Amino acid sequence: MNNKVKNKKILLPYQEKWIINQDKVKVWEKSRRIGASYVEALNCVLKASLSKKENGMSCYYISYAKDMTQQFIKDAAFWAKLLNIACEDFGETVIKDENKDITIYKIRFESGFEIWGLPSVPRSIRSKQGHIVIDEAAFCDDLKELLKAALAMLMWGGSVSILSTHNGEDNQFNLLVKDIESGRKDYYLQTTDIDEALRDGLYKKYVKYLKKNTVKVKNKNG
Repeated sequence: MNNKVKNKKILLPYQEKWIINQDKVKVWEKSRRIGASYVEALNCVLKASLSKKENGMSCYYISYAKDMTQQFIKDAAFWAKLLNIACEDFGETVIKDENKDITIYKIRFESGFEIWGLPSVPRSIRSKQGHIVIDEAAFCDDLKELLKAALAMLMWGGSVSILSTHNGEDNQFNLLVKDIESGRKDYYLQTTDIDEALRDGLYKKYVKYLKKNTVKVKNKNG
């Protein structure tokens, strides 16, 4: 883990655990609102800011909602600023596709690598190489094909992070979790429920955040 992050003591234990693990395929079975996507944005910044010689790579974030994609790119820009890592924000960009135009969001680092925010369709990662993030995977359309496209990139040295809450027993994400638990899939699985998050200090961090922002509002209003 980046020493600047470690020294600032920003992450909670379960978040540190996710960042530290370097398996090629990581699956996070999680509760809502525990800062998982926020931490994965840091993971992407750490990867994309490295040079090719240092095993850096571009990162591609996929989710089912446009606002989630926008927030992820904002979180990545926040982490870059916090760590004094220079990057350029390209905002919203439209790429011409043979079937339908694709709206993306991206930031670029001095390494030449980028972080892209993409729609949750398998074709959006076609011919891409690097690190793939599928957020709230259980709610993405055609997850089976999306996973197939993402995992196919591993032959070129990439990596995949899959994060989600659950969306039914027969959902492809739940089936993936069960495959890992049974040993049929040799992927890293991290499970964080709300109880563990609270034990690790999530509530205290939330209260601290509220106090900090309340002070800002009071100062702004005089």
